[in-house]
Amino acid sequence: MKFSQILLIAINNIKSNRMRSILTIMGIAVGIATIVFLVSLGYGLQELSIKRIASIAAINTIEVSPGKTAVQKVDNSLIAKIKEMPEISKISPLLSLGLKIDFQGKKTDAVGSFIDDDYAQLQGIETVVGGFFSNSPTDIVASTALLKALNIVPTDAVKKQFTSTVIIVNPETKEKKEIPKEYTVIGVVQDDSVSFAYVPIASVQDQISDSTVYNLLEVNVKDQKSIPAVKESITSMGFTVTSIADTISQVDQIFRVIQIILAFFGLIALLVASIGMFNTMTIALLERTRDIGVMKSLGVRDRDVSKIFLTESSMISTLGGIIGVVLGYVTAKGINSGVNQLAKSVGGEPQTLFVIPAIFAAGIVVFSVFVGFITGFYPSRRASRLNPLDALRYE
Repeated sequence: MKFSQILLIAINNIKSNRMRSILTIMGIAVGIATIVFLVSLGYGLQELSIKRIASIAAINTIEVSPGKTAVQKVDNSLIAKIKEMPEISKISPLLSLGLKIDFQGKKTDAVGSFIDDDYAQLQGIETVVGGFFSNSPTDIVASTALLKALNIVPTDAVKKQFTSTVIIVNPETKEKKEIPKEYTVIGVVQDDSVSFAYVPIASVQDQISDSTVYNLLEVNVKDQKSIPAVKESITSMGFTVTSIADTISQVDQIFRVIQIILAFFGLIALLVASIGMFNTMTIALLERTRDIGVMKSLGVRDRDVSKIFLTESSMISTLGGIIGVVLGYVTAKGINSGVNQLAKSVGGEPQTLFVIPAIFAAGIVVFSVFVGFITGFYPSRRASRLNPLDALRYE
């Protein structure tokens, strides 16, 4: 038989018991929709997590810190060596120093993270109030914890002036030096746990020498593909090298497991629907036993009979798969819209909780076709093996 004839017979068979076919299709659709809904939630949470971890600049950035033995020092000589690497775009050091801050008689201790203008960009740091300093040695960005210690409301912090004392300890002689400075708050970062401030390293530039030891370096690599080679080169010098890319890779692995677990719950619903589909195809076989006997007596081959049943089951599962993907998509979009409306009403930012990649949607439809093929295999095999005479005598 031609495929067009097989297809026509399969369509007529589906139409002959329309209600049963519709219920079977909807059962498959619900199972597929459940998988799409749950897995798309996993994809959405994964994207949200990665967005919070890194900006585009931070993904291409590696962090260099002293090795476990701390024999190798992060100093100007290391910066010079790294700058010689052709893969490097920018290098930004971080120097942590103690700060004694006085604001209108209110005093507190804090950590000063002395950085240059590139550091915030490489780290993807964002301010909640104001902005970040640029080309000014007297501007600082304070944490919310520091402002709380000084009884300053974050929204009122910009342009507040601090009288500060920078504490510098010589790494070789351990001699402590206190340098008075005047700083003006230009921005605020959200951190309620640690009292610290980002301070322009230019404000203590006259105190930096070749013996100055930095806490770490932020190194921006031109091409993300070059990160492994750069990491290996710097690690071979005895330093510890970490990157946002490593963290993202770990997050991806965690969410793959979460997606598999969520998909498993969806598969339970699909399994129940598949059992219903198997039952439908088995009943169809019993109802059409005499018809199969007539077809075989007219010369229809066993494999053509098998193809009719496989085509029918595949069509049911394909329709169920497509409807399921659409149903899952509409449900996910509806919940996304509702959550975003709720977020806007309370002053929050809209977020995408559900993400359905096109390749996943296509893959799940193909998977549903496969499920239909497997489910229809046994009834189709039984149908192809029926003896024509026994089939004609079947009541």
